[in-house]
Order: sequence, then structure tokens, then C-alpha cells
Amino acid sequence: MAQTNGQKKGPDRLSESSEMYLQVIWRLTEKEREVSVTDIARAMGFSLSTVSERIVRLTDAGYLHHEWRERVSLTDKGRLVACRVIRKRRLIETFLFRMAGYGIHELHEEACKLEHVISDRLADALDRMLGYPLHDPHGHSIPERDGSVIEEPLEPLCDVESGQTVQIARLRSVDPDVLEYAANIGLVPGRSFTIVEKAPLQGPLTLTDESERIAISFEIASMIDIQAGEEGKEFEESDRGRLPSLPLLRQGTGP
Repeated sequence: MAQTNGQKKGPDRLSESSEMYLQVIWRLTEKEREVSVTDIARAMGFSLSTVSERIVRLTDAGYLHHEWRERVSLTDKGRLVACRVIRKRRLIETFLFRMAGYGIHELHEEACKLEHVISDRLADALDRMLGYPLHDPHGHSIPERDGSVIEEPLEPLCDVESGQTVQIARLRSVDPDVLEYAANIGLVPGRSFTIVEKAPLQGPLTLTDESERIAISFEIASMIDIQAGEEGKEFEESDRGRLPSLPLLRQGTGP
């Protein structure tokens, strides 16, 4: 049987492109159970016909639920594959950030190259070496090996009213310019700020952490998720004894 990067490629080993489809569908269905083929095509930047063909193939293989003209959802089998790949990506990003000196804005592209080729065994080794992190440097939950994911009650920073103290929990942008800007002004998971002013009509927000004041646009604030009223609270350990893993603020430009 042919092998790719030391891993067997058989019935349970999908191609990189198929894994990407399952990842995208997983992200699109985080809040809604089903998603349209049009939404998938838009998210992936492919034509509707190309995406429709792949959806049919993944459905036939048992990874998706989909009927003609109906919406798409992951089967248990498909969700497990998607979560395992996402787990690898987020562990790789955590390794690159903590151990290899990458900036928070430099992780996405590098991790995308590696997530499809490392084995589950190597992912497990990274998990142990990093102290079983709960979150990647952007604040996204890292799935367990069995596909389970910690659900966290978060809300966008832009929805918070003046006077509230909040802790930044997650950066949702994948734009490296946005991530670099956020890191440079200290808007990273784990830091707490008080909203001192919120301009009307989607105007800028002014934040303070008692040592400095930061003004950010409503657009940037909409890309940041927070835990309201949790000043100084670290991400909690999971039931299986993971260690807290608040990422340190780094402003390096790479290795």
C-alpha cells in the first residue's frame, strides 16, 4: 500500500483537500448545525459545481449528511476527522508560538502546511510537551483526541458597554496584519481591560488596563471575543487535568 509522509493512505486516510473541506464545514457549523453548499463554496473560494461534486463524494464516503438541494452537516465520522486536523493545527501553532519564536500573526500559514502531514502520535507528543494546552495562541479551544471541544460562553468586545472590565479570550481574525496590530498594542488572550468609552454609531472603543489607554475601531473590536466580568481570571483547567496555557505577549517577527 502506498504511503505518504510515513502515514498509510487508505480508506480512513483522506486527501489534504478533503480534510480542508471537513475543516471548513466544521467551522461553518460551529453555531448552526447545517450549512449551505453556497456558503461552503464562498468560504473555500471554489466554484459551486466543484464544491457540489466534492460534497457528494464525502457524503457517499460517510463523512457528511446531504441530500439533493438540502443543507450540509457533518456525520460523527466527519466531525472526528475535522476535529483531529484542527487539533493538529492548533497544537502546531502553540508550538511555533511558544518554542520557535513565531509571532501570533505568522502562525496560520505555517500550520496549514503541517497539519495534514503530522501523525496523531506526533500530535499527542506535542500535546504532552506543551503541557496539554487548552487554547492555541489566538484563544481557540484545542479539541481533544476524541473530537470533543470545550464550549465557552464568549461575546464580541464590540457588544460590551462602557464601564465593564473584560478579559480577552479569542482573536477571530486570520488576517496577519490585524493579528500583528492586535499583538503590538497588547490585545492578546489573557489580558484584561476596562471599557472607558464607547463612541456611538459603531465608533471607536477606548480601553485601559490602568497602565495605558488604547483606542481601537469598532471593526477590530468585532473580531475579538471576551469573557465579560472576569478580570484576572485565567482559562480553567479541564476535567482531565490540563494545565492553563495563556499565551505570552510576543512581538517578534519570526524565527
